[in-house]
Amino acid sequence: MKHITAICIKLVSVIFISLIMLSGFFNYPFVPTIVLSIIIAGISYLLGDVGILRFSNNIVATLADLGLTTVLIWLVGPFIYGMGVPFYIAILTAVIISGMEYVYHFYVSSQVLGKGEEPSPQS
Repeated sequence: MKHITAICIKLVSVIFISLIMLSGFFNYPFVPTIVLSIIIAGISYLLGDVGILRFSNNIVATLADLGLTTVLIWLVGPFIYGMGVPFYIAILTAVIISGMEYVYHFYVSSQVLGKGEEPSPQS
């Protein structure tokens, strides 16, 4: 249940930011932006939040999410939109999503991965 809540929070956040940036400012179509956001959130959750964050720290996981999100928007976006996505749009959108990710990782780390818990005393 923890993972479902976490992925829902991430999905809503990524969709919200992507719609503002990609559809709002750069006029990309609404529905394909939601599809791209679902892809970004799913892959990013598995690789960045469950994978990298588990074994690393927030900064490393956020930078990994920045790179992954940029690549996904830039390289997968054209297949979904049917038109190219300039690199500057991909990186700008990814930077804003990564700002959300930095805060989101505190939640995932403490509530999902249990990194914030005190170790139990040894007997």
